[in-house]
Amino acid sequence: MGCCFSVNDGYEYDDAVAAVSGSVNEVPRVTGVHQFTIRQYSGIKGKGVGKSVLSQNFTVAGRKWFIRFYPDGYNNDTSDHVAFFLQSLYRPRCGSVYHVEFSFSLLGPNVVAGDGGAVLHNVRVDRPCRFDNHSNSWGIRKYITREQLEGSALGAIQDDTLTVRCTMHVIQRRRTSRGAGAVVTGPVRVPVPPSCHAKNAMDFLLSGDAPFDLEIHVGDATFRAHRLALAGQSLYFRKLLYGQVGNEASSPVIYVRGMSPEAFGAVVHYVYHDILPPEATKGRNAAAVAREVFEAADMYAMERLKLMCASNLCRFIGDDTASSLMELAKAHSCDPLKKACQNYMNRKRIPFNPDS
Repeated sequence: MGCCFSVNDGYEYDDAVAAVSGSVNEVPRVTGVHQFTIRQYSGIKGKGVGKSVLSQNFTVAGRKWFIRFYPDGYNNDTSDHVAFFLQSLYRPRCGSVYHVEFSFSLLGPNVVAGDGGAVLHNVRVDRPCRFDNHSNSWGIRKYITREQLEGSALGAIQDDTLTVRCTMHVIQRRRTSRGAGAVVTGPVRVPVPPSCHAKNAMDFLLSGDAPFDLEIHVGDATFRAHRLALAGQSLYFRKLLYGQVGNEASSPVIYVRGMSPEAFGAVVHYVYHDILPPEATKGRNAAAVAREVFEAADMYAMERLKLMCASNLCRFIGDDTASSLMELAKAHSCDPLKKACQNYMNRKRIPFNPDS
């Protein structure tokens, strides 16, 4: 069984007070105790009906909880009583349910950590309360009348301070499946990882177990690839490599002209890794490479790669480059890059023709 302590000095929260908390799972339920000291009672009384002060958070059964104290009553019908409520810090996620038995005990003035003094008044809920995503707060509206609490006969308030102990038991619901004798705790859910279908395919192609079936010559450089991988990422290559006409549909070698090996290498890198290579995002030539890859992506009908390059080119928008990048965006029908250039030129008061 765990035990923890907190103090309220008349404020909603008091983070300066240290708390020690702990719980031990004693199947079939987890038990926790929290001791809540409320100081300056005369100052917090009069806050109004439905207004509460809070204890520090404490942990039982892997969840965070806190206590609400209503000095002027929970509602108008119970305004002559003080109320104590137990509340979970967060609502349990949909489908999660916690059944909790709890009680509140007013302690005598000689409170000692771990001992707590004599119990002057105790009220326990009459049945386990269900904490779920619809209701995360349960309590005792008529805990004790204010007259009794403040009376000298009870002696609960000393030096304008009172202490309440909350003892709670989180019940572990269990059932036995037929025949097997296995114990389960509610519906069994098997976690399913996110889809890795595409990644598995690319990992296989990059493993070396699948031979390359295509050579691409770009200037003095030669790239080896899989026809299927290129066609899967680009409508251009699909028509080129799997079309019904043209030598490339059956040839193991194709030639690319009008493009640098660096730019085409970036395209191939994207095909297999779904990201831009470092040389297109970092280094002295990053802007030039990103620009050329942007043009290649448009030609090869690779819209995602085109937008990745556009996003990267936005980093290079400046007084000397805004106009040329806007023209590039217009030439390749890239509205996001065009808009970014226009916004920059508006801020810098650089003249341009918005309709061109």
